Amino acid sequence: MDLSIIENFSQRELEQFKSVCNKLLSSTFVTKKINQPPKGIVDNPDYRFLLINKSIVEDYLSLLDWRLYHNDTNGFFYVDNSNETNRLNLDKISTVILLALRLIYDENYERAGLDHDVICTVRDLLEKLVTDYAIMSAKPNMKEVKKYLTVFDNHFIIQKVEGKYNEYDCKFTILPTILIAVSAEKLEAIVNTLKEEERDNEKIEEDNFD
Repeated sequence: MDLSIIENFSQRELEQFKSVCNKLLSSTFVTKKINQPPKGIVDNPDYRFLLINKSIVEDYLSLLDWRLYHNDTNGFFYVDNSNETNRLNLDKISTVILLALRLIYDENYERAGLDHDVICTVRDLLEKLVTDYAIMSAKPNMKEVKKYLTVFDNHFIIQKVEGKYNEYDCKFTILPTILIAVSAEKLEAIVNTLKEEERDNEKIEEDNFD
């Protein structure tokens, strides 16, 4: 491990190095493209920096027990910690929303864009939650929807295209990072847990009826 290359960084490179490391640790992902209003979707300079300096960032983060991964096919870097520290803790509603985002992504993957992202609206998401997937009995209020979607946006799991997250017509993209945020194994585990809870609730209702 040789970190001496950092000493040869220009001031600008050093600042970007620190910024990129902080973003990885706080948001997990660095994507190839980012939404930069009013320009729209543009190349992410942090992704380019990681392509050039992957080994030095990797060595630095390893000192903190973090591993850096590159998903070249889908265009993103991400980090993981073997000690499971700094994890994003989700409540039941946010977990269900995240599950729905993964299911929507899987359903529409064949029609995904060149950057492997899937377009969705808040209305689409809520209809899937309550009607199509029936994993919620009623729609969450729009204040909660905005809060949870903003969290996922900040972690580069989704990316807003237009509108606000508390508006039904708000359009956003589900990024391929969802494949890491909710792996196939996690997806199966969450679905099984929700089904088990549903069976328990039905049993309680039957017992109360008897």
